[in-house]
Amino acid sequence: MDIRNTIRLISRWGWLLLLAAVLGIAAGYVISQYQKPVYRSTTLILIQKPSGDPVDNPLNVSDKQISQTFTELIATGPIFQRTSERLGYPIDSGKVIVEAVPETDLIRISVEDNDPQHAADIANTLVTVFTEENANVQATRYAAAEESLQAQISDFEQRISDLQAQLTQITEDSYNQQVNEVTQTIANLQAEINTLQEEVVRLGYIINPPQPRNPYSIANVPTPTVEQQLDYVKKQDRLNELKSLLGMYQTIYVDLTNNSGAPNNAASRRAQQIQAALDQYIQNYSTLLNNLDNLRLARMRATPNVIQVEQALPAARPIRPVPFVNMVLGGVMGLLLAGGFVFLREYLDDTLRTPEEVAEALQLPVLGYIGDMPTPRLKNAQAKLPYVLAAPRSPVTEAFRSLRANLEFAELDRPLKTLLVTSSTLSEGKTTIAVNLAIVMAQLGRKVVLVDADLRRPRVHHVLGITNLAGLSDVLRKQATVQEVGHAWGNGNLVVITSGSLPPNPAEVLSSHKMAQVLEELKEQADMVIIDSPPFLLADASVLAARADGVLLVVQSNKTHLNAATAMVEQLNRVGARVIGVALNRMNSAGAYYYDDLKNYASYAYDVEHTQPSKKQP
Repeated sequence: MDIRNTIRLISRWGWLLLLAAVLGIAAGYVISQYQKPVYRSTTLILIQKPSGDPVDNPLNVSDKQISQTFTELIATGPIFQRTSERLGYPIDSGKVIVEAVPETDLIRISVEDNDPQHAADIANTLVTVFTEENANVQATRYAAAEESLQAQISDFEQRISDLQAQLTQITEDSYNQQVNEVTQTIANLQAEINTLQEEVVRLGYIINPPQPRNPYSIANVPTPTVEQQLDYVKKQDRLNELKSLLGMYQTIYVDLTNNSGAPNNAASRRAQQIQAALDQYIQNYSTLLNNLDNLRLARMRATPNVIQVEQALPAARPIRPVPFVNMVLGGVMGLLLAGGFVFLREYLDDTLRTPEEVAEALQLPVLGYIGDMPTPRLKNAQAKLPYVLAAPRSPVTEAFRSLRANLEFAELDRPLKTLLVTSSTLSEGKTTIAVNLAIVMAQLGRKVVLVDADLRRPRVHHVLGITNLAGLSDVLRKQATVQEVGHAWGNGNLVVITSGSLPPNPAEVLSSHKMAQVLEELKEQADMVIIDSPPFLLADASVLAARADGVLLVVQSNKTHLNAATAMVEQLNRVGARVIGVALNRMNSAGAYYYDDLKNYASYAYDVEHTQPSKKQP
């Protein structure tokens, strides 16, 4: 589609495109008025990276995983539930957006709500609740470690007390009991350590899976959950404590069972062994007290690792709806819908509209551009005349004169004495063109005979207002002569032969030898014989086309279908008819720019009458 066709298409459907755009803009404005405003408030929080010490890194995750882990933790159900309970109204999790800021340790929390204050309150309360929950996790971790140390200290206090009591009363049984207790404790600790080591190894493999040998291979490595990471930390801390405790008891056991340098008597030797164990218990007891003090000091120095760096504030303007944007989108959608309709309409519409389309599709020249024929405001007697007589100075009449001139040029290579005027279907204006063309030819002083060869639905006598008592069918049945049925019309240069009575077999009558004789007789008597034939969907037109010197096809713009027109041309070629060209009728409905030059000429040469639209041409 070239630029000119595009411009013509836009000019033809511009009203629809404009209407669709206006309706789309109006729809966007109406939707904006009825749509509830949505406000957005945003806050930023900073996630402090752990220093690398297991005490400061409870999740034992890498720096790359920290922001993503905390992002997932914030958007969990328990956090939303506690935030809702604190605010006193439910929170729609779908309106909360939590995202990590790329290449930073920041997390952005955005909340959308119909109330700007609610949006800001939800964002700030989410940060507060999450900070508290994170602090509770830290406190719980320290509390567990402190409780474990307290239990160990109590146990050591009890054993120290027992050993001190044994020193006052040393017996063989008490010594054996002490050794058995230490041995049993070591065995229990060893069993618990073995179990914990298996759990730590399993969780460590999940949290820190081994890297594939092939660096280019893609392994489906599952992401560890937060619960697994916390469980891993707790079990590893407990394992370290048990290993330390096991070492203490092993030292005590060695002291209890060491016989080197012991005195001769057994009681004195046992007393020395108990004293050595007591000294070891007291030393370990001091170590535990020191660890407890360090743990309490670390707890006092611990600071939250979630810091709100930018507080959410109520938004002054809603983020949507934006009336201007909705109106623009509505207008664009309207244009797209209308454009799609126009495209489908034009794509599915195979009617011929412009001279270029006709010439390209039929490979025939367009000899005349006949526009719409408005009814002139004349006297009643003149208004009943054919259009070229009722409005002799109109652009349409000039178009018929131009068609007449083009037909005269067609006679240069081969004489054109009989001209058949036909169309592919009904009501395309062939009779109107045949009558007006015959009149403008007769106005040059040429002898013209107009024959109504449509023996099924004749129209020439209606257009010219003459009787149809006898006509062509009577001549073909040898009931009258050409001179008897001819009607002199106008200035005498035009003779009209109507159809006459309608026969039951029009195709056989028109294909008879008598019809050929009638045409030859008319050619001898006239300068031009114009035949108004039936539409080409009937066999009558093919018979007449083969006997005429030339055929003028009538194509009504925006009505004649491409398939019908091409089928008509193919049929004409099969019967050996000579197709002179095409008369494009009622072309104003498709594009008036071809007619502009002729209108300008008519306006300059004549005082064109004011006109108004008329009914469909016959």
